Amino acid sequence: MIGIIVSSRTMRQKKSHSPPFLFTYYKKLAQQNKVDVCFYALKHLSLRNKTVKGVVYSYSNDRFRQDTVRVPEVNVYKINSYLRNKENIHKVKYLSKYHGRMFFHAITNTERSKLKIHHYLQNHKEIAPMLPETKKLTYETVQSMLKKYSVLYIKPRRSSRGNDIYVLKKQDTEISLYRVKNFQEETIYVPKEQLSSLYFSTFRTPEEFLIQQGIDAKRYKGKKFDFRISPQKNKDSQWQITGMTARLSKKFVNITNLDQGGQVFYKTKKLIHKSERKIIKKAAILIAKTIEAKYPQVIDLGLDMAIDKKGQIWLYEVNFRPYRRRMNIKHNRIPFEHAVSYWREKFE
Repeated sequence: MIGIIVSSRTMRQKKSHSPPFLFTYYKKLAQQNKVDVCFYALKHLSLRNKTVKGVVYSYSNDRFRQDTVRVPEVNVYKINSYLRNKENIHKVKYLSKYHGRMFFHAITNTERSKLKIHHYLQNHKEIAPMLPETKKLTYETVQSMLKKYSVLYIKPRRSSRGNDIYVLKKQDTEISLYRVKNFQEETIYVPKEQLSSLYFSTFRTPEEFLIQQGIDAKRYKGKKFDFRISPQKNKDSQWQITGMTARLSKKFVNITNLDQGGQVFYKTKKLIHKSERKIIKKAAILIAKTIEAKYPQVIDLGLDMAIDKKGQIWLYEVNFRPYRRRMNIKHNRIPFEHAVSYWREKFE
């Protein structure tokens, strides 16, 4: 049996006449893989009894039933937010460490810290050259990095879907600060000597941000672009690239994120050569394997990557819960098949 961890809200929806789409979707996957699944919320997991109260789907008789069962050996975390609740984090960590349970995709807010992941990857010599210089946001780091780079990106330390991103540009006699928030943009220009007042009036909570070297990425018809690469672990326990899409700046010249008006390109042939696609995919697999070495529960990633005008590959960001606008069959099927394969190898 595979556990599917969902939100309490989703479990409440199950009581209605029409089951949530997530249930019917995983019902099909359960039938295809000939495995039972148990949908449950972590609040209904009893650490004392090692049981969960949830909804079990039996593929053999094609029925859902309310039941209390032993905590499944293998579980897939399917909530759109990261693990935040301290009690739930304790449950997952305890069962993983002392009872051999696996919780795929279960990542805490602390574990997915952009700066923490950056520092970890910096220690790997093959990946380090792909990383733009990235630091905690302080006035001192702004000053020192402006001496080295003409463009800096200041963004939230937690995922933001392109919201609340600042672009700081150094020009001959002035500094410009460009900002996108809630699908609106604004630019402030100040003389260089007013950098201090601009910084302290804008960033009242600098601990919530990081600062990153700006990359002179390749452009298509004058628009900058980057890539969202999707490495996933398959049923053969191998990482494979299941998606590579380009995101072009459209509404805002400095931002490619789709939630802030970026344009998606599914075919990348017009943007980069076939040899460059091979190199970037190979790099993505290496990054995924390196992340997995630290977090074995990770089997699905979204990597934001780019190629600059000199052909250098860059990794902007690692997303542990890559936001997808639709329930893509392939993107959900492949990690589930890995979970089933893992369960059969370890426990069946």
